[in-house]
This record gives sequence, structure tokens and C-alpha cells, in this order.
Amino acid sequence: MATAFSNPYSRKTCRVYSSVTAAFLGYIDQETGNTFPCPVEPSTIRRFVSRNNETGKAYSKAYQTLRCSALNIFWHWLVETKVMIENPVKVLLNEVKDSAGRPAGGKRPTRLPVVLSWRDQQDLLESVKNTTGSAALRDRALIALALATGLRNEEICTARLSGLDLDYRRLRVVGKGDKERLIIFNHDDAVKTSVLAWLQERQALLAWLEQESDFLFVSRTGRPLTGSLVYQQVTRHIRMAGLDGKVRRRGPHLLRHTAASVMFAKRVPVLQIKENLGHEDLATTQIYAHLLPEPEVAS
Repeated sequence: MATAFSNPYSRKTCRVYSSVTAAFLGYIDQETGNTFPCPVEPSTIRRFVSRNNETGKAYSKAYQTLRCSALNIFWHWLVETKVMIENPVKVLLNEVKDSAGRPAGGKRPTRLPVVLSWRDQQDLLESVKNTTGSAALRDRALIALALATGLRNEEICTARLSGLDLDYRRLRVVGKGDKERLIIFNHDDAVKTSVLAWLQERQALLAWLEQESDFLFVSRTGRPLTGSLVYQQVTRHIRMAGLDGKVRRRGPHLLRHTAASVMFAKRVPVLQIKENLGHEDLATTQIYAHLLPEPEVAS
């Protein structure tokens, strides 16, 4: 049945929203003794959204907003399919968003993203280069490409070989909201070597396995990578490079933050940076300006 609920969401968003919705249905059953769908008081929804039912600990405002958003989508579908008459979550969602992250008497604190310095980036790439094993060439290419393009974790997993043009350093990906975009990374002169080395290894691996695949990055069994594996590998290499004590956030998102800052430092046009990152709002892109100095030119 086609409804407005069919709007595209990333697989990660669908998993998170489904998990919140399932927890809510269990919560209603436990709190009221009724099986959903049944009448639900706004106060009941507010309690579910705001704190952990087992520990009583309050959730962060950001997580409250996420839980509200999940229930809002769920109720929107219930109204569209005529299971429910109205959506009681809308008002609560606005309440949470209005106060999200704001300490009493002040505005929401603004925190700049943490990025890897030029030296840290070099140390990370050198550390990966010095590792051995069947995944070494893949991981070096993956990290180099992430630092050049700002790919999200899921986009790394779903990137296609057919979407890559190394001669012009372009990559076509389908990202958040099922939207296709063309990433241009001709500001990076070194990434091509790392990716070519992996493509040779990839070809030999798939030939040995007698498999074919259009996924750019594959596992030792020829399967596309999972988000958890990418996170695990990137975090492992950050730790091996001795950088885990310098950064709070690890995994591919740290590389994405760094890539955005690298593009600004290398004077990539801001609209191209916005397109590369898949941002809806230019203000989101501009957060990354001036986080890195311009790279030093070797004399």
C-alpha cells in the first residue's frame, strides 16, 4: 500500500526507527496491559520518550528527539492507513525540538567537529600501509577514499565499482534519503594510487573465489562490507596509529569530518563540498571551514 510513509530513509534510520517502535509497543503492553493499537495518553508517550523505563535515567535531548521522530513516523503511517484518527506525537516532537540541547537560561551549545590534523592523517595512512594481511590494501584504499570524499559509513559499504571514475577522480553514490550524487575528489593527488592497488587485489580475490561483484569494497569472502565491519576496521587502524587518545569519536564519521575540513583547506568550492557531503543545508557544510590550516607546500 503506497502512502506518504514510503518516503525513502536510509537503512540505518529504518533500523533505528524500527527498534524504537518495537520498544514502544512493548512499553505500552507493559504499562497499560493493552495490546496496541489502543488509546494512548500523551503523558504515556512523553514518559517513554524521555527516560529509560528500567533505570529511570533521563535520555539526552538529542535521543529524545530521535525517539519522538520514530514515533511520529509510526503514527503518521497509522493515520494514513486509518488505524488511528490523529497523531498525538506532533506536539511532543515540537516540545522536544524546541528544548533539545539547551541548558536552562541559554542557547544550545555549539561544538565544532573533531578532525584529524594533517600529521594525524599521515600517521593513519602510514600505519595502515605498514600492516599486513589480506585486508591491508582494502583498508588503506577505504581510508584514503573516505578522507578524500567524506563518504558515510553506509555509502562506503554500498559504493559501486561502476560508479568510480579514477581518471577524473569522481564517484557516483546513492546516499541518505536514496539520493544519488556525484562526488568530485580531484583535490586529492594520492588517493588514486591506493585505490588502484586495491582494485588489483580485488580482481585477484574475486577471480580466486570465482565470483563477480560490483561493490567497490568487498570482504575476504567476496561479500559487500557491513557497517559494523567498516567501523571496526577504521577504529582499529586509528588505535594502531596511536590516535585514539586524541579523538573522542572514532570510526568512519571521524574521517568524514576530516574530509570536509580538508576540502575547505584545499579551497574546494563550498557548493562542491556541499554536494560531495550530501548536505541539504549550506550552513551545515560551513561548520567545517577553518578547522584545518592550508596544507604546507613542499619547497
